[in-house]
Amino acid sequence: ILALVNLWDEFQEILVSVERLNDVLSAKPEENPQEPMLVLPEIKGDVILEDVTFRYSEDEDRNILQNISLQIKAGETIALVGRSGSGKSTLVKLLQGLYHPTNGRILIDGHDIRHISPQSLRSQMGVVPQECFLFSGTIVENITLYRPDFSLDEAVEVAKLAEAHAFIQGMTLGYNTKVGERGSTLSGGQRQRIAIARALLGNPKILILDEATSSLDTESERRFQQNLARISRDRTTFIIAHRLSTVRNADCILVLDRGILVEKGNHEELMDRQGLYYHLAQQQLDL
Repeated sequence: ILALVNLWDEFQEILVSVERLNDVLSAKPEENPQEPMLVLPEIKGDVILEDVTFRYSEDEDRNILQNISLQIKAGETIALVGRSGSGKSTLVKLLQGLYHPTNGRILIDGHDIRHISPQSLRSQMGVVPQECFLFSGTIVENITLYRPDFSLDEAVEVAKLAEAHAFIQGMTLGYNTKVGERGSTLSGGQRQRIAIARALLGNPKILILDEATSSLDTESERRFQQNLARISRDRTTFIIAHRLSTVRNADCILVLDRGILVEKGNHEELMDRQGLYYHLAQQQLDL
């Protein structure tokens, strides 16, 4: 009987895997070979949002983002803050072309994102998502995952910027250390720092940090903040963070509430207005 139960469990696991494989095989390709899309030259990093509204499906009761209009110059550091569910992560997903606006449009260097080849767009972006996924190779293989032609010296350079070099050097095999499936041999903060290094490799003109320091200890975060000015130099950087100390030096802070852009300005301007940003800051001071 136990053998039958185990066999049934294995069958269920196989069934789930087959369903997932079918989802992948049946997914529509992002690019139609019959309708070539624009292949971007090297971008500067200008970003414009024109009256962008978005909802994930027509059945949803409300828009996730509502009438967002922005003009961001190349090289600026933009912070996105707001309560959970306010649309911050959705906005940066739109910038990557993972979804398209329900209404309005997004322009990268003057080109409508709908007409840009997703591969040519994303190859010029560096993204650190909330969940940092590592594969069961070595540290250097994970850093150079998308750019295997880059050298160890280049991997070391970005690891230093991401505050990862010191802990990597402390390991017996250094950059050749195996990280285990999903990076299981590393702490959350270590995985996050490797993901930041991976995003910086190749010098992307647009960098997206989605809660990229949430797993770092206080000292590592402080050192990373000191490096952020160098990291964001000559590139357009979007930072999502709940810790407002992470974003106070941004050129512009966008405050979202239920998908609506309710405030924007630098830290001092927003504190003087005593609006939502001010109250979020006060809540963190009271903790």
